[in-house]
Amino acid sequence: TLITKLELGGAQQVALYTAQHLPSAQYEKYLIAGRGGLLDPAARALEHVDVRLWKAFKHPIRPWFDFWTAWRLAVFMRQHKIQIVHTHSSKAGLLGRLAAHWARVPLVVHTVHGWPFHERQHAWVRFLYVALERWAARHTNVLIAVSQATRDAGLKQGIGARAQYAVIYPGSDLGEFHAGTSAQKRAVRQEFGFDTQAPLVGMVACLKPQKAPVDFVKAAGRVHQTNPRVRFLLVGDGPLKARVEAEIAAQGLDRILVLAGWRQDVPRLMRAFDLLAHSSLWEGLPCVFSQALASAVPVVATQVAGAGEIVQVGKNGLLVPPAEPEKLAQALIRVLEKPVLIRKMKKMSQGSTQAFTFPVMQKQIQKLYQKQSEIRLKNH
Repeated sequence: TLITKLELGGAQQVALYTAQHLPSAQYEKYLIAGRGGLLDPAARALEHVDVRLWKAFKHPIRPWFDFWTAWRLAVFMRQHKIQIVHTHSSKAGLLGRLAAHWARVPLVVHTVHGWPFHERQHAWVRFLYVALERWAARHTNVLIAVSQATRDAGLKQGIGARAQYAVIYPGSDLGEFHAGTSAQKRAVRQEFGFDTQAPLVGMVACLKPQKAPVDFVKAAGRVHQTNPRVRFLLVGDGPLKARVEAEIAAQGLDRILVLAGWRQDVPRLMRAFDLLAHSSLWEGLPCVFSQALASAVPVVATQVAGAGEIVQVGKNGLLVPPAEPEKLAQALIRVLEKPVLIRKMKKMSQGSTQAFTFPVMQKQIQKLYQKQSEIRLKNH
């Protein structure tokens, strides 16, 4: 299993769970990732998994250094006689598949948590990423897409053939997420200095351009003008923190919107939300959606990639166009102004998450490995 960096995120949780829960009697397991992620300790604690955290895996593109890293990976794969390579995230996906090609690994699987190209990039950057993904797909046995929309976006760009794709929704440990009690909701509000009866809208995301956290702050400012009682909690950290803080000040949201930073108690915080907001510009399918719905928290989010495959508009949430914070605000206001609608959505939420659990995901991945192995044996 390869992933660029073990940050707090859905792709990272999926990679860790997959590595941990493959049967040790059947698989000799290795996990390779870049150093410096918040989940590094969790990786090191995995049982029966040989974890290698390499300095060489870094996000910035550095062509010659990246080729050297891919060569190191290929040498590792040959030395350890690796039979299956499963990559996650864009950079590890490209370098890992290049290395697997050099090392002649029999089975190469890549999970597309989200394509590296999107409409907001310069045309030449988008062209380059599409070209790289097309090349990599020619050296990939199976492309696991985390949503049907992700698969369709790849096919539209000529990345792989339909027969190469398998749609497997990303799992979460939804046993940790359940509807909160009144006492739990009050405790979280008190912790952050909010009125214990105040409606609370939360967002859980890395503060990076993809997630558009500044749009969330702008939407919060508009909601606050309409309903000053509403409070906001932004759980996460990242490179846009300074811009987010500046926008909070510009919107006059000090003590109205609180930055909680990275937290290890997301389920506890989630249970206190009345609504989960999400302002991403592009996505695969955020795990935070299923986590919110398992906590009986409706989702108000941007309509990106697989969002519509879990958020049922009018039933357990609402979807709006990306990059339009005013429309995100209007959707939040619409739900917050109708307690009956919130209760209806909460009731509908918890029954819509079974397909997004870790055990379901793991069963599908192991079945895929087995099927592909049988195909290779038959052909050879």
